[in-house]
Amino acid sequence: MHTTTKWNWLNGTLALAFAGAMQFASPVVAKDHSDLTLNAPAGGAANGRARLVLANAGVGRLDLRVRGLAADATFDVLVGDVKVGTLRTTGGGQGGLRFRTQPHGRDQMLGFDPRGALITIRDAAGVDVLLGTLPVASGGGNDKIVCCVPDDRGDECEDRTADDCTARGGTPAASTSCLPNPCAVTAPPPADIVCCIPDDSGPECEDRSAAECAAAGGVVVSATSCADNPCAATPPADPDIQCCIADDSGPECEDRTPAQCTAQGGVNMGPGTCSPNPCAAVSTPTTGGDDAGGHGHNGGGGGSGGNDDHRSGGGDDRGGNAGTYY
Repeated sequence: MHTTTKWNWLNGTLALAFAGAMQFASPVVAKDHSDLTLNAPAGGAANGRARLVLANAGVGRLDLRVRGLAADATFDVLVGDVKVGTLRTTGGGQGGLRFRTQPHGRDQMLGFDPRGALITIRDAAGVDVLLGTLPVASGGGNDKIVCCVPDDRGDECEDRTADDCTARGGTPAASTSCLPNPCAVTAPPPADIVCCIPDDSGPECEDRSAAECAAAGGVVVSATSCADNPCAATPPADPDIQCCIADDSGPECEDRTPAQCTAQGGVNMGPGTCSPNPCAAVSTPTTGGDDAGGHGHNGGGGGSGGNDDHRSGGGDDRGGNAGTYY
């Protein structure tokens, strides 16, 4: 019983030790690594450390740690002569920054090759407070080239000799480093399209991506530019106008084309609607000529039958009575 208890305790201790080791193990299995101590150029208590760990030629991380710097301050991080990030210290003058080829969380993108480069920590006044040159990783060799090797997930960047690269079916890359990965295929950004977006004053033409156009409730049009505003409403070739047409009860307003209005003897009142009626005060040609002629004829006939001294404009009665005087 005592032996069993002892073995159980031992197994439990080993399990805890293994779990602790796994917890603090790096997710990147190191193939090559380089370490650098950062020192103040003029001496002093401030110092730092840079560590580059590579799982392969194109995957890895760069860790920066500093201490003894000004508290609650911001510092530029330069690799070579290029600023690659910003480091902030705590109230105790410590700080850190991490770069990864596959960043997550607060990581910065490792899109540069720090091997053999001068790493500088510079304060806001432009003074270099920590310096150091990162050595080339132990796995590097002058006989190796950067090779894009075919893989199920796409080309992988690897350091290979020229013969090994050819034997693996790879292609030598023009780059001298796998950081950043020269073998990765970068998809082109989505091209903008011409989108008609609804607006209170009518659809607006804008250059948007297809996703942005759909999100704004727009409509994709086939035009390639907004210069001629393909979203503007196209007027009809022969629009209707307000036409005042004569009627027994007065001029009526009708929607007609200009040609139709002219053919019907109407008056063109221009574009618009017939509400309110624009024809109320418009004089239109009359159609009652026959009646007026008839009255004149009757009056004239009566006058011709009477005496010459009598005016013929008096009507039928006067003309008839004049005839009885004889």
